[in-house]
Amino acid sequence: MPTYSRTITVKGDIESAFNFTADFRNLEKWDTASTAELVTNEPIREGTVFRATTDFNNKVRVLDYEVIEWGAPLRASLQAETKNFKLIDTIFLSANSRGTELTYSVEVKYKGVFIIVGLFIGPVWTKLMNTQIKNLEEVLGPV
Repeated sequence: MPTYSRTITVKGDIESAFNFTADFRNLEKWDTASTAELVTNEPIREGTVFRATTDFNNKVRVLDYEVIEWGAPLRASLQAETKNFKLIDTIFLSANSRGTELTYSVEVKYKGVFIIVGLFIGPVWTKLMNTQIKNLEEVLGPV
């Protein structure tokens, strides 16, 4: 179960950073290969579902991300599952002397034969995570 994680500090306040990042309708603003729409009704909370369309490793996928943890404004986790893998995206936020520290983490749980195949996809995940965190930093305002 590989986990890919990056931490940045941004200018904005913790609540604004949380609201932007945890609301996957903003996904295309920091993950340029993805878009997402809200499937369930507002407000966003545990059980909320976003449908994301993403281009990963040159394959377009449609994933339903369900909010499985909602601890605004400090933590949120969203989960998507297919027959080959489960993704758990977690956002952790805390205030520091320079602004808001944001950690974005993606845990990948491969299933079946993808347990082996997943060993070779690591560099793709690393590149994606690096791009996403750089974009998040630019959008939220680097310190």
